[in-house]
Amino acid sequence: MTTPRRIAVLTVLLALVVPAYSAPGEMHVTLLGDSLAFGAGDETGKGIGGRIEPELRSRGVKSIVTTNLGVTGATTSDLAAELRKPAARAAIARADAIVISIGANDLRSTLLGEQPMRSPLVIADEVLANIEAIVGEVRRVNQKSRILILGAYAPVANERASAFLEPLVAIWDAALTARFIEDPLVSIVRLSDIVDRPERLSRKDSFHPAGEAYQETARRIAEVLTEGAAQSVR
Repeated sequence: MTTPRRIAVLTVLLALVVPAYSAPGEMHVTLLGDSLAFGAGDETGKGIGGRIEPELRSRGVKSIVTTNLGVTGATTSDLAAELRKPAARAAIARADAIVISIGANDLRSTLLGEQPMRSPLVIADEVLANIEAIVGEVRRVNQKSRILILGAYAPVANERASAFLEPLVAIWDAALTARFIEDPLVSIVRLSDIVDRPERLSRKDSFHPAGEAYQETARRIAEVLTEGAAQSVR
């Protein structure tokens, strides 16, 4: 099947699988993964978890319950271990939407040259496979929830370094999208056009998103959840 025909078929299937959106009375949102899920760098301490509630409420969701299980520094192996804990599995089971941020800490060693004897492409493929396994485990616990995976961004204030990282970010997001393109309930939430300039980085660490960037991310997540259809990289 050619790529255009495949996309057309997937679009039709998506329309059949995902019903038209009507605002639910209550929505449970669970955040999993690393410091981005946790909310590191947000000057207000709110992060995505604290900012998603008003965004969803403004779109007609009357009650929002958030559970934040993000851990600063978490890798894919850390998250896989977290998913075996009863509390995490309970939070996943009751969630209508699950936001996952993971993979950056696995890839960090590659970008810093800490594994010079290994191909960066091989490492990236391993991380993608780990993320796929994580999503599979989440899906075994909850077959109906929406899963939103946060894309990458260039976490540097230096323009020259940022210009070097931007193509790698685009490649990563494309690979992540391709990995889950056939699952209509998995969305990749693009961040590279949100954290796209130095002032969007936190004043606390010049690495994580600042409050404004977290707000835009929460807004984008709310848009995806209330459009009633799975979204790819936007």
